[in-house]
Amino acid sequence: MAMQTKAIRFSPDEIDCIQSYADLMGMSFSDVVRQSTLERIEDEIDIRAYEKAVAEDDGTRLSMDEVFRMALATP
Repeated sequence: MAMQTKAIRFSPDEIDCIQSYADLMGMSFSDVVRQSTLERIEDEIDIRAYEKAVAEDDGTRLSMDEVFRMALATP
């Protein structure tokens, strides 16, 4: 996929902070912003999936033996 350019405004202090982190990690400024943004989105998706699972939880718990038996019984 071809990369596209998007303008984002940062304060000078934010730029200094991000650039310092990028230098420490051996990454480019763009890579830090890209990776951090995508990780934040993934975290939010995980949180929402967890919250949905908790809301739908019926309290059923299985022992490891039960899980293994169910897995082995499935064709």
